[in-house]
Formats: sequence, C-alpha cells, structure tokens
Amino acid sequence: MWRFLLSLLLGLGGLGPARALPTPVRLCDDVNEWPPYTYFRRVDGQRSAELTGYTVELLRLIAQRRGFELRIEMLPWKRCVEAVRYGEMLGFLNAIVTPERKADFLISDLLYETRLLALWSRQQHPNGLRVHSQADLAALRIGGVHGYSYSQLSEAEQARLQRAPHYESLVQMLHRGRVDVALVNEGVMLGHAALGSPAFAASASLGQTALQDRQPSRFHLMFTRARPEGERLQALVNEELAALQRSGELAKLRAQFLGGSGS
Repeated sequence: MWRFLLSLLLGLGGLGPARALPTPVRLCDDVNEWPPYTYFRRVDGQRSAELTGYTVELLRLIAQRRGFELRIEMLPWKRCVEAVRYGEMLGFLNAIVTPERKADFLISDLLYETRLLALWSRQQHPNGLRVHSQADLAALRIGGVHGYSYSQLSEAEQARLQRAPHYESLVQMLHRGRVDVALVNEGVMLGHAALGSPAFAASASLGQTALQDRQPSRFHLMFTRARPEGERLQALVNEELAALQRSGELAKLRAQFLGGSGS
C-alpha cells in the first residue's frame, strides 16, 4: 500500500511542472530558419507552413510526453530574443551560451554540437585561402549574420564582423568581394544546401575549412528569467533530455535529422 501511494505521489510530482505551465507554451526561433534544427518542411520543393527539424521534433516529443500544448513562432532573431527576455515568450531555440546570455536567461542542457567553418569565394580567391586558425583571420575581412553569436572568436574579432541579414546575403558578400571569409556553422550550411538554398546550392563556388583551434559550437534552449514558468520549463526539458538519452530515443532523433553525429 505504501509503495503504491509513493509511486502515485512521484507520478503526480512529475506532472506538476507541466500543469504549472501556460497554455500554450510559446517559444520562438529565427524566421530565417536554422536547418536541420528548425525549418519549414518542403513540399515539391516549395516551403510549406509546417515547422520541423531536430529541435522542433525534440520539443514536440517532450510536449507529448509531458502533456502540454506547444507553439513555436518564427520571428526576426533579435525580436525573438527580446520577447523571451521580457517574458512574452518562455524560451528560444538553438542558441550558443555567452556571458550575457548566461546572465539574462536560463539555459538547458546541451542539445547538439556543430563545427564553425570559414567559407571563401573561389571567384575572388581562385587559389584558395589559408585559414586554419583564428589567427589566420586577423588580416581578413570577416562576414557573419546579424544577431548571431560567434562566441568562438574574441570580442575584438567579433567587433570586426560585417553583418548580413541572412545567409543568402552573406554568400553574395563573399562573391562580390565585400568580405574575404564568412563564418557558418557546418550543420546549418548542410541543412540549407539540402533544402536547395541558392546560397549553398553551388557549393563548388565556395571553399571551406574548419577553424582547427576552435571547439565545436554548443547549442542549447534558453528560457526567460522574467516569469517563474521559465524555470519550470527549464527543469522539465532537462529532465526529459536525460530520460530520452537513457532510452535511446534521442539517438534515434539525431540519426533522423543529423545523421547520428549530433553535428
């Protein structure tokens, strides 16, 4: 009898955080997409209104297991981050930890890792570029995307980045000679290429190399500190990440979207 009551109480305790969450649980990500982690499903080569991707399906699985309604909204990245900062939404997807974000948001356990690549235009540099480490970037003009954190670089180098609104514009900057190299996460580049993105479809026109002295980029979910539900959702997500890791379901999801590598 006591064992039955104890298991019942533990079961109710596990449901507690989900019951304390708002309906629906609103999260956001970048409207420019972040494949293969967050993107709109393609139907006959055309973008549909349905979101999918590794992080999206992971959150749907967690919502199903914990019994809450999930809504993911695609917004301009800066607006998404600010909406979470002020508690309009509970969290945002696919983010690198920085000192500022660590102070401003609650952070989930690790979702995935991916390497940072340096790309260059073969049209502008037919003989290639020697870019193997961060030091090799010192004499080059570097491009990145607005709002994204390049925490692999020092603050001085980040300040030098010339920013584009999205990857298509960033690659155009390369080919037009406005920047020498563009910094792109490998998994995202491959994801965009798989979706037929014009930026990466003609990959033969781009040279690439990994920065050998940089650790892989580590991505997380981040939750609001402005509402108590942010802390509840963080705890719930971390519990489920551990449970899905133990059960092997997380590995299956990675294999479906990331080829089993996690990057």
